[in-house]
Amino acid sequence: MPRSRISTLLIAGRLAGAIAFALALPTSIALADHAGDASANSELQIVSAEMTRAAQALLATMGTVTNIETTVGYNRRELAALGADDAARTNYVYWPYLRKGLPLDYMTAEQRNLVHNMLNTALSAKGYLSTIQVMQMEKILQDTETTGFPRGTENYSIVFFGEPKADAAWGWRFEGHHLSLNFSVAPGEVSVTPTFFGASPAKIPNGVLAGFRNQRGAHEAGFALVNALDEQQRAVAIAAGDPPFDIVAGNLNKPAANWDDWKHQAPQGITVSTLTAAQKDLVQRILDEVVTVYRPEISRSYLQQIDVNELRFVWFGGTADGDPHYYRLEGPDFWFEYDLVQGMGNHVHAVWRSKSGDFGGDLLMQHHQQDH
Repeated sequence: MPRSRISTLLIAGRLAGAIAFALALPTSIALADHAGDASANSELQIVSAEMTRAAQALLATMGTVTNIETTVGYNRRELAALGADDAARTNYVYWPYLRKGLPLDYMTAEQRNLVHNMLNTALSAKGYLSTIQVMQMEKILQDTETTGFPRGTENYSIVFFGEPKADAAWGWRFEGHHLSLNFSVAPGEVSVTPTFFGASPAKIPNGVLAGFRNQRGAHEAGFALVNALDEQQRAVAIAAGDPPFDIVAGNLNKPAANWDDWKHQAPQGITVSTLTAAQKDLVQRILDEVVTVYRPEISRSYLQQIDVNELRFVWFGGTADGDPHYYRLEGPDFWFEYDLVQGMGNHVHAVWRSKSGDFGGDLLMQHHQQDH
């Protein structure tokens, strides 16, 4: 999105509960609030069109209530299709939970195939693999835990917010334990935050998959940066005190009125503009790991909007591999947290958020104005 358009896209207010809020910022700041600019020749036109067609194809399989649905007492379409202003839109849930949406467990084989088609309209090969890995980790928890929480790959759900149409704005989410992928779609534009990935264990300690680490890229990129800092830089970048037990920008056990508190937190850590060129390259490595879980058309647009010199980096906890720790990379709009504290430092929560564009906030507001 060209910088010259940014000031026209920032508007304060709420949109029928579908967005949290749009935060006004100086026009000199480039925002990574969504990908694309709705121009006719945008490569995001192809992406948004593919996503819309895939959504329509999936919903088309739910047009008639089957005998099985009648017998067991649920309606697939009613579970999958919610209103654009449904309260669930801004309530992303990354813990075991009976969330809104249509779970894979309730789908036909055809519908499950179409869900994977949906995911592949948005994710890169790396992002798709990470998504499947998170889902497969549920099998380990299912076999080893006795907590009674719902576990298993069948407990991942898809939900649509508004009607998927080629000339309108709508949204969708794919979500389950340790995974929340949130999309807002309009012609030539796509929003992908919040993006949450997690895993327990983060690194599998034994068995045939011993040594496998979920979110290895973000894990290693954070260590590479903090350990590249000199003594004076570390004194600024490494914060005193224990690392947060969970991500700051989460909503677990928080009243809805406090879900946006993270947007107003005072900046911490070291300013990236003060780092050396080699250290800035390591910051860019973190950005690349976070954003390129999405297909190139989407990730390229986001990365073009983020200037590493406008970011800050803060670290809590130990700096040796195996130490419980937390780090955050934040800027005027970009926010990424990596938390490896729970489970004695072997339970990861990682989230990418946008202060103005979460749940398509800025994107949906534009189209709401254009339609009225």
